[in-house]
Amino acid sequence: MKTPILKRIPRSLRAVRSGLVVAALAAFVLVAAACADGTGGGGTTGGINTAQLESLARSLGLSPSVLGGNTGIHVTGAGTASAKPDIAVLSLSVEGQGRTVAEANAIAADAMAAILSALRGAGVDDDDMKTQGFSIQPEYAFNREDGTRTLTGYRVSNSLVVTLRDIDAVGSIIDGAAAAGGDATRINSIGFRVEDGVALEEEARRLALEDAVAKADLFAEATGVSRGKLVFITESSFPQFARAEAAFSTGASISGAPAPTEILSGDFDVRVNVQAVFAID
Repeated sequence: MKTPILKRIPRSLRAVRSGLVVAALAAFVLVAAACADGTGGGGTTGGINTAQLESLARSLGLSPSVLGGNTGIHVTGAGTASAKPDIAVLSLSVEGQGRTVAEANAIAADAMAAILSALRGAGVDDDDMKTQGFSIQPEYAFNREDGTRTLTGYRVSNSLVVTLRDIDAVGSIIDGAAAAGGDATRINSIGFRVEDGVALEEEARRLALEDAVAKADLFAEATGVSRGKLVFITESSFPQFARAEAAFSTGASISGAPAPTEILSGDFDVRVNVQAVFAID
């Protein structure tokens, strides 16, 4: 009995795949052999360097080990550039609770309106304020005895993201917003950054590359070889928000009024990692 054609398809596909791999391998061997008529300096064979041959092997789905193993000096470099932040990003919200949606919404709306007025009075531009989220959620009371729940009211939340450009005034602005919004105010988070971080990233890249070169030179010296030209490099950047610390004082100032909130911005760091491969001369 002949085997159904559907059962023969996987075997034929494997045959086609095997044929393609064999053809690719044959083509690679022919290219390598054609270039093997002489070896020049800088790790080249017949005018094609090792990195190009490895790239050709990968494009054919072959392991670079067919060339006799990975070659070159492989290193990772790290560079970190720091600067004092010039922008603070404040996340705050208000919450209103009531028996009805209208009641809860009115509480939240009044609190947010007061906060926006306080922020504008502190010199914050409308372009630096953006609504981050708004929600209305029902609230229930659960009865543990019978597993039922009863609607008790509603909760309205309204969140805002504010960019503060006067770092020295961050503490007083937070105090003013909290006082204006009252008990409905929630301060969610605060972060610091540099508005124009391009120059900082470029400095971190240079430091990372210098670190990679220094490591490659160390490996070359320790093994009695010479570092050749750079044949491969890639990088990944991870800007880090500066560490923020908020010291909420419960004491009193000399005048008897509560001490203002102190905010310590720390440094804004940009870290860049690079992976580099150098030829061996």
